[in-house]
Amino acid sequence: MKRVCTESEKVLLYKNRSQMLEGIYQTASKSKLGQSFISLALSVISMFAGLFLIAYTFNVSKLVLIIWMLVSLFAFNAVFSMILNTLRINREKRAFMKRKNLMINGATLVAIEDNNCFLYIEDDFLDEEGKPILIEYPSRVFEMSQEDVGKRFLVIYDGASNFQLARLNDALKDLIPAYSSFYPLAGESSEYSRVPHPNVANIDKSGHELSGSEKEKFADLYVEAAQSIGSRARKMGLIIETICFLFICFLLNIVDGGYPLEKTLPICAIAWIAMVLYVFLLSCVGKIKNKRQGRNLVYVKEVVFHSYSIENSHSEVKVYEWDENRVRVREYPIGKVAPNTEYGSILYKFTNQKGDDILMNTSPLGKRKTL
Repeated sequence: MKRVCTESEKVLLYKNRSQMLEGIYQTASKSKLGQSFISLALSVISMFAGLFLIAYTFNVSKLVLIIWMLVSLFAFNAVFSMILNTLRINREKRAFMKRKNLMINGATLVAIEDNNCFLYIEDDFLDEEGKPILIEYPSRVFEMSQEDVGKRFLVIYDGASNFQLARLNDALKDLIPAYSSFYPLAGESSEYSRVPHPNVANIDKSGHELSGSEKEKFADLYVEAAQSIGSRARKMGLIIETICFLFICFLLNIVDGGYPLEKTLPICAIAWIAMVLYVFLLSCVGKIKNKRQGRNLVYVKEVVFHSYSIENSHSEVKVYEWDENRVRVREYPIGKVAPNTEYGSILYKFTNQKGDDILMNTSPLGKRKTL
């Protein structure tokens, strides 16, 4: 049975965080666009550093230098991506285990499929007929084998959407019962309900048209979500512009015959204030525009966030969605989905009067909902 962890159990879980599986983290890594930029920047720097070293140390042809540029860029990018991804996963593991609202439950692995993904059942997660619901783990786990079928695992929750699975060791095995009363399964796996995330079983399978009161409520939420997402970009823009203004002032001060800071800094301050007022004006105009767009929403349906899909500078959001009593993975424009949205979060999928689909978090900035 799912229950809240004691303080001593939280300490125990943190010490044994290496037992956590990494499949969900690997799924979520596709949304880390900033990490890709850092990896690419480090790769370019390393490539040019090696290029200059080779050029000045050895007498090589241009062809060799070109080959070095092409090969090293991809090689360095792969290495840095792997390193940064490992560091990110370890950082997120530590952050997950330090959260205050941790809950645990037991799970049993029931099958490993041909693609190395596996199915498990969670204690007390049952359908309307009282039968266990099969849950698909969202990533291949190559260290699993058929010998692991029937083994118990620990499910660790930190909220309504976010959870991780952990292997049991001697330190963790007493946190949950040693067996599940529903395993072995009484029938074939095809006879049981099957979902890729527990939230998929809890959302409405079909949407509905918005009533007048719902339109106004969702229009307000639409504005709040749009403003929250846009505020982050505006804050980063102001920080960058402030640094640029100060850099220009000091640069003008140190050049020959330059301008004293007593003259340039006041001009910089006036320009900065003007920029802040301009950003504020854009925010007000955007709020009015978003309110109008929110009032054009006519249909709503719940879906579950899978990951970001970023290919060739084109970004979309993958979601789990019910379609004629089957769960499908579909891609939509990012819409008003926050960058920090976690795997398994419930999203609204709206349709406007033009027939366009718009995704949006159920809470501003994708904030975590606790149980």
